[in-house]
Amino acid sequence: MIITFDTNAMNLLPAEGPRADIIRKLRQSGHHRVTVTWMVLEELAAHQAEHYPVKHQAVMNTLQKLRELLPWELESSVEPFDLERFLNYWRKVYGEIFEVIETSAEVARRALSREAMALKPAGRAKDHSKGARDVAIWFSILEFLKENPDEHVCFVTDNTTDFGDGAVYPYPMDEDLRGLGDRLTRLTDFDQVVSHFTKEVSGKDAETTARELLTSLSVRGKVAQTAVEVLSSSTGFMGLDAADAAVEWHEWLSSPEVELLSVTDVTGHEIEGDVWYTANAKWLLYGLAADGPDDAAAQYVACVWEMKILFSTCDGDETPTLLKPGEPTAPETSDTKSMEALQRLKERVAGLARRAVRNLQTGVPPLESLVAQLLAARQSTLDIANGPAQRLAEHIAASRANLVNGPAQALARQLAANQAHLFNGPAQRLAEHIAASRANLVNGPAQRFARELAANQAKLDIAAFLPNTGLPPGLAASMAAGDAREPSAAVEEDQTEQLSSTDAKDDAETDPHGPDDAHED
Repeated sequence: MIITFDTNAMNLLPAEGPRADIIRKLRQSGHHRVTVTWMVLEELAAHQAEHYPVKHQAVMNTLQKLRELLPWELESSVEPFDLERFLNYWRKVYGEIFEVIETSAEVARRALSREAMALKPAGRAKDHSKGARDVAIWFSILEFLKENPDEHVCFVTDNTTDFGDGAVYPYPMDEDLRGLGDRLTRLTDFDQVVSHFTKEVSGKDAETTARELLTSLSVRGKVAQTAVEVLSSSTGFMGLDAADAAVEWHEWLSSPEVELLSVTDVTGHEIEGDVWYTANAKWLLYGLAADGPDDAAAQYVACVWEMKILFSTCDGDETPTLLKPGEPTAPETSDTKSMEALQRLKERVAGLARRAVRNLQTGVPPLESLVAQLLAARQSTLDIANGPAQRLAEHIAASRANLVNGPAQALARQLAANQAHLFNGPAQRLAEHIAASRANLVNGPAQRFARELAANQAKLDIAAFLPNTGLPPGLAASMAAGDAREPSAAVEEDQTEQLSSTDAKDDAETDPHGPDDAHED
């Protein structure tokens, strides 16, 4: 079934409103294609731009009056009027919500000819004919039906004056439909679309299902990696540091730990047996972040991130689609629930730090581990509703070769070309390779993390949960310098003594989420 809307059914459609959400659900269900014709797309964009020229001119007039009044040169200015830029913005917005049925040159010519004769769906207004755009919409639908003989089209419009009531079509529209009438259905408005194609699911059932899905290991992992990719700001976000004091941060240096705080405004609609939901989810994130946009120091940061998501439980664990991410904010220290969740995340991060130290000592190659984590992470982000499926697939395919825009890209190439040299050769050859590759590593988040472990251990502050897990001076200095050689015998001996006193305690401790820990998985 192809659902195509007339302009009157979608006029001034908010991109993040409930109607747009239902359209996304219908499209993603795979059971329906939701479309507008090219002419409708142009009308939707034009209606959004209707007041732009007048308002821009009003601002320019006000500035001119102010210039005439001031005894000095006015420094304020307004960007030049750019109607095409404004229209392109809304074409892109609506083009990402709907599939667009193109209007051919032949259809455009026939539409103008039909209007000249003032024949339906065109008409006459006093001394001139009108309605070429309506005719273009009508002919675009008919052309689509002829080119797709197995498709059925549902046309949604309340313009019964020009398009008829759907039961009887005026001349010459009845002739236009000869042989096609049984493949064209008419609905009058969006509410009829919802009632015809979906079945609302009770809010209670939807909320329970939403919470079960969003607390799952896989979804929490996807939220964490998505945060790394989309949360970056030159002006900074607000959060809490490890001591629960207000702090500004700019980007995540690694995937943060994630816990769901709340799920609200859950609505569910059943579409051809599949149930799709929208919900507002609030997450608590805690991890290593950069203080500034460039080579600033790193520290542990907590923030609250709200987002609107679209998801389904069809065929098991479905990936939610991020519809509208909010800006991260600092957790409220007066909110007991949030602070208790933050304490759990801090303990989880401390546990991960302990395991990382043990891995380093047991000979797990740090560079090999880093690449493996990055390769896995790139395949576990949320879908983001910023474009059609084709564009999103192209983006994902392209970005897989560019693993986080940092050292991993060069490192992955080196690992592929020199795997035997890196991991099968003696320690001396490994050190030589890393020294030669430092130019590719020094600007990325992984190297900054290594430097900060050495320079800012007190600032990172995991001592509250792990008294004896500070990196040994020799190992920390080695990592900060980009040296991946094995720690010295003295370092190993020192760490062995420390771990022997804490292993029993560490092994007895249990992660609050046990096997659901996203990083272990």
